[in-house]
Amino acid sequence: MKMQRIVAIAVAFSLASAAAETALLAAGQQTATIAGTAKDEAKKPYADYSVRARDVATGMIAGNVPLNTDGNFSLPDLSSAKYLIELVQHKNNQDKVICTEGPFDLTQQMLKNDVVIDCGKVPAAWWLLGAAAAAGITAGIVAANGSPSQ
Repeated sequence: MKMQRIVAIAVAFSLASAAAETALLAAGQQTATIAGTAKDEAKKPYADYSVRARDVATGMIAGNVPLNTDGNFSLPDLSSAKYLIELVQHKNNQDKVICTEGPFDLTQQMLKNDVVIDCGKVPAAWWLLGAAAAAGITAGIVAANGSPSQ
């Protein structure tokens, strides 16, 4: 009986401490960061480009930062939300969205630091892999439909 009481107190204490930790995290201001590179898509000088985070739910721009001299970016202090990342070129006093990446869900993951902006370009290796897979499937269908030799 005494052991059950001790176990019950331990369980109650652990539940209470978990609830307190959750309340402290909810009360605190949590911020998220998206970082990555656009050096394969942007052309030098990288100062002509910036990256911005657009909140998917509201459509509002939540952050904007110029590319650094290496073509990288970091958008800190974003609220917990889903974001599209836009590569923007500044030319002749006009802003042109070159492409977008995402959406990235920062409601569960507060740091996304491996974003690569590549405007949907598929590497040649993927094209070759796709062609090889298609050839293999075609060969399998032809072999399956062929007549057996007698």
